[in-house]
Amino acid sequence: MAYRLFIWERRDNADRAAFGNTALAACKIYRKTDGINSARFYWSGTERIGILLEGTPAALNSPGAGAAPSDAKVAFDMADLARQTDDILLSEAKTGEELYKSAGRA
Repeated sequence: MAYRLFIWERRDNADRAAFGNTALAACKIYRKTDGINSARFYWSGTERIGILLEGTPAALNSPGAGAAPSDAKVAFDMADLARQTDDILLSEAKTGEELYKSAGRA
């Protein structure tokens, strides 16, 4: 399994309830994606949300692929409410080694 963590910081004029509801809507969309086993969001203080995805490396490396218009709406709603400050992909050592070798390295 691999994990992907998105960190979002609320814009000054954004409503906190709308921010939380939009993060929840994004998680619901991620859960429908093949290869994603879990999608949850967490508040980190009053201004920041982390969205944590768990799934296969292939699914986590291509979020948004084949997105429906409703999915795009949620992505733009989230961007209107917050700034994405981090996008961190955490994968197992074996996956990292396979990627390294597939790039023609040792």
